[in-house]
Order: sequence, then C-alpha cells, then structure tokens
Amino acid sequence: MRSSALDIVLWIKARARNKSMRLLFVNYEFPPVGGGAAYASLATARELVAMGHEVDFLTTCCSTGAEPQHDGIAVHRVRSFRRGVHHSGLIGAASFLGFAAARLSQLARTRNYDAYHYYFSLPTGLLSCLPGAHRSRPYVVSLRGSDVPGYDCALQWPHRMLLPLTRRIWGRAYRVVANSVDLRRLALASVPEFPIDVILNGTQVPEEVVCPRETRSGLRVLAISRLIPRKGLDTLIRAVRQTPTDLLSLDIAGEGPEAEQLQKLAQCGGIADRVRFHGFVNRAELAELHRKADVFVLASRAESCSMALLEAMAAGLPLVATRVGGNGEIVRHGENGLLFEPENVQELAAALQTLAVNPALRQRFGSVNRAQARAKFTWRAVAKGYENIFLQAVGREGPRGTDKPAPGPSPALRGELAHK
Repeated sequence: MRSSALDIVLWIKARARNKSMRLLFVNYEFPPVGGGAAYASLATARELVAMGHEVDFLTTCCSTGAEPQHDGIAVHRVRSFRRGVHHSGLIGAASFLGFAAARLSQLARTRNYDAYHYYFSLPTGLLSCLPGAHRSRPYVVSLRGSDVPGYDCALQWPHRMLLPLTRRIWGRAYRVVANSVDLRRLALASVPEFPIDVILNGTQVPEEVVCPRETRSGLRVLAISRLIPRKGLDTLIRAVRQTPTDLLSLDIAGEGPEAEQLQKLAQCGGIADRVRFHGFVNRAELAELHRKADVFVLASRAESCSMALLEAMAAGLPLVATRVGGNGEIVRHGENGLLFEPENVQELAAALQTLAVNPALRQRFGSVNRAQARAKFTWRAVAKGYENIFLQAVGREGPRGTDKPAPGPSPALRGELAHK
C-alpha cells in the first residue's frame, strides 16, 4: 500500500510539473521472450510509468499470446523467426527488424513520442537508422553485452562487418548507456570518441527470506542461466565433482542448446545424482529455488551486469562469480562473496568448500547482500537515472546540479556522421 501511494504521488507531481514524457521502448526481447535484458527493460519501463510517464513497448511476439497492456505499458508485438524463447539467432534478430520497421513508422506517426529507447544497439538500434518520424526525436541506446564488439567471440565477424553501423547508431544517439563500467570500457575500445554513461541493472528485494540457511546440513548450490557455452556451467559441474559427495549438490535452472551436453558431463562425472536440471522456471519457481539454496554461482566466461546475480543478491544468498565483466562491480571478494578466474575448476571447488564448511561466513555474505540490494540496486534508482537522461534529451530539465547541457558525442564524430 505504501509503494502504491508513493507511485500515485510521484505520478501527480510529474504531471503537475509538466515533465511527464511519452516514451517508446524498443527491444527484440520482452518477457517471457529473452533473457535478463528483457526483464530489465520491463522493470525500468514499469517504474517510469509509476513515476508519471507514459511508456509503450515495441517487441517480438510470443507463443503465449500478445497482451495489449502489461502493468500500464502498451505492448506492441511483431513477428520474428527466433530459434526459441530464449535464443534469437541471427535470423530471428534480422526478421524482427523487418517486421518492426513498419510498426515503428506507424507508431511514430500516430503516438508522437518525446523520445525513444533502444535496448541493444544491434540488432534493435538499427531501427534508428531507418527513415521515418522517429528520426526527428532523440533516442537513447542501452548496451547490454552481446551488442558490444569483443564481448562474445561467437559474434566477432558480424561485429566486424557492422562496426560502421554501430558507430553511426552510437554517434547519433543522445546518450549511450552501458550496464556496467567494464562494458563501457569494452565499448570505448571500439568507439572511443565520446563518453558512455553507466547505469547498472536493478533488482527487487523480497519482503523476507524464510528458512534460516545457517541451520541446514549440506550445501545447495544454485545456478540460473541460459545453457550456453559462455555461461561456464561445464566449469561448475566439474568443480562440484571435485568436492566430497556428501558436501554439496547443484541446482541448474534454464534452457539452452548445451542442456544435453551438460547432462552427459554430470553423468560421466559420476555426479548425476547431485545435479538437478530444472529447465525453464517461472518467477514463482525461481523464488522457491532461491529460498532452498545456500550459495549462488555464476561461472560465466563473459558477463556485463548479470540479472541472475543481482536477484540472488536480493534473496540474501552468498555469491560466487568469475572475475569477468561487471561481476566485480557486484561481488566484492571477501565482503559479500568470492571471485574466481573463469574456467578455473580448482579455484571454484575451493571456494565452494570454503563456504560449505563455514555457515557463519555464508550468513555474513547473505546479510550484506540483502542490505546492498536495498541500498544500491533498486529498479527505482535505475528508472530515475534514465528519467534524468530523457528529461535532458527532450529539453525539460538540464543535468541535475549544473547549468550546462548534457554531454553527447564529440563534435568531431557528430560532423563525421552528418556527412555519411
């Protein structure tokens, strides 16, 4: 009730100050289709609506049907030929662009948006290059990971070919926002000419955590991710194999092309009885897995700002993660979790055994994580960060605390792009 009352007050204040905006979010993923970026874009849009703004969403269809409204957000879905709910593929991404182009043009003409928000510079940001009414309004690009050159080795050749388009999309954007400091560093390696902002992902903190974890016998390790090579689940399974039989078990939630291979790895390693594959889980089932777990592990070979890691933090779980990408911006080694080098089976196994025999350490890490999630990683904070950028973009508010215009691409890059 308190949250609802606060949302109403914020909505009234925004309207009264005439700072309410009409925004179009564009993302080729939207729940239940896609991964962390789908849920991040929805959570951000939901908060902006609660703060008094109007948000529409242009995205892809899903097999469960197309809802016209989602928490006050008008959802416009178009077809695409995805490989699966959680895997787009190049054909899926390209087909979304083809079907979304006409809908974007129609929405821009009839809805008169103040600004546009493209999640993923590739493929979604390519729509910003098309002719239409949307070209007359400012747009923001959110970098999520796979759309940044150098993030995913499997996408090396597409990024190399599309780098001129990437530069144009970023260069014409009012702001480019990365979801971690490390992703910004990687992006600047390709396009160093202008500043890139950072807004980390957020999470929702459960009201309470039931079942005191420090009293349990045995350690339940939880991993939640798509079953793809980049997520490093093979490293995690091998690490579990190196621990004593009665010490810990592993729950893996998620779908992906590596499912059969990972199951065979557990079987051949003699730990099939200690590894449970849950497949896709809904939000209620995910909350239950968090409640039953003692430790959360993210063994990724590359990562930007993991939603799964933040959700485990909010659930009060101690975290074990690789020293890659934005993981170090969430996990402070020895303070709220443990870090290890990617693909280092021995180091991961040692971290798990340390936590297995030290319930007090697990409890301390978990308490710190819940406090940090509440203080630093709320979706309201994320939405406020984007709200400030959009208000500057549409000329209704300058950067807070200054009288200077908001920074954008360098004049040199602007001039270069204007002649292309």
